[in-house]
Amino acid sequence: MAESISRAERGRQNMRVTLAGAGTNVVLFFVKLAGGILGHSDALVADAVHSLSDLLSDLGLVFAMRFSSQPPDQEHPYGHERFETLAALATGTLLAINGAGIGYEAVQRLIIGHYGMPDFWTLYIAAFAIATKETLYQITIRVARRTRSAALRVNAWDHRTDAISSVIVFIGIGGSLLGAPYLDSVVALIVALMVLRIGLVTGWEAVQELADRGLGDEALAHIREVILGCEGVRDLHMLKTRKIGHQALAEVHLQVTPTLSVSEGHQIAERVRTTLLRQVDDLADATIHIDSENDAEGGVLLSPRSDIEVVVRERLQTLDLPAAEQMTLHYLRGGMVICLRYALPSSATFASLQETETQIQEALRGHVPGLQEVDVVWCLAGSRFLSSGAP
Repeated sequence: MAESISRAERGRQNMRVTLAGAGTNVVLFFVKLAGGILGHSDALVADAVHSLSDLLSDLGLVFAMRFSSQPPDQEHPYGHERFETLAALATGTLLAINGAGIGYEAVQRLIIGHYGMPDFWTLYIAAFAIATKETLYQITIRVARRTRSAALRVNAWDHRTDAISSVIVFIGIGGSLLGAPYLDSVVALIVALMVLRIGLVTGWEAVQELADRGLGDEALAHIREVILGCEGVRDLHMLKTRKIGHQALAEVHLQVTPTLSVSEGHQIAERVRTTLLRQVDDLADATIHIDSENDAEGGVLLSPRSDIEVVVRERLQTLDLPAAEQMTLHYLRGGMVICLRYALPSSATFASLQETETQIQEALRGHVPGLQEVDVVWCLAGSRFLSSGAP
């Protein structure tokens, strides 16, 4: 299970590694750009633009983290983690645009046949970039896994992509120096395609998250397993999830025994919710709905208590039958069971009680819409009645 970490500490760790990456990208951009121009390497210039896109994405991520680390408020009750998603979308868009631009220029040079011969020392710049970006990737991905930050994970892979592109640049410069001058432009095109692909994938993932994409099949199966393992749950339906930044939210309908009390149903829901938060990584909260049956396609809407009370009271008064101390309603499978509780008369006999029950049942049968059954329960005088109606 993922390490628990506070929102504030998560924000601090993400910010530190992002600022370190931004500072590194500033240095790499100027070193690569100067080396590419002075050393006549188109591939190194392309790699410099890649580093510039990394720098801009770092700055965008810093801006997003300032908001995403804030706790929920009235305007953002689910928190501010979606700012990270917006940062990932901006990063992906920027990478795609830069990749397309670099690729276009590389293709133009290949078509025209205008190749430059890079200087030998540009190899050292490419090697320095490889080592630096791979180190930055390792540091950033560890923090991203610890804080479960989607945007920071994207940023880490952006560092890895830059390292790979620098490897390709190293090969291209070496090939040009060995007598294949066109390799520098070919490498520039390869780097451009890599940047374009990463940008499109990153942007599409962010768009999917903004469109409330749910968790994968494996995560859903795990959630179902956890829920069905909780005491009191008979089945579940309408399980929904959605991603919000590094975390996820879930909604689910639970089927329980139809005649449970409201308080017991609530206890089951709370037990399920706390178990889910404890056993499912990245799950920030779960909304639990208690059902007596599977209502995935909608249930039958029956008469409310106020209407039923009027009918029951009038029918019993008309036939000069006693009013119930308490009435409990059970809505089951499109029908209704009415349970009436009475205090046991001191002079009652078994025959008189049975006769009264029959009279009550016949008085209500056919007069309450959806009525399936009437249960009459006799309790000893002084027993506590739990009111199921309005106070």
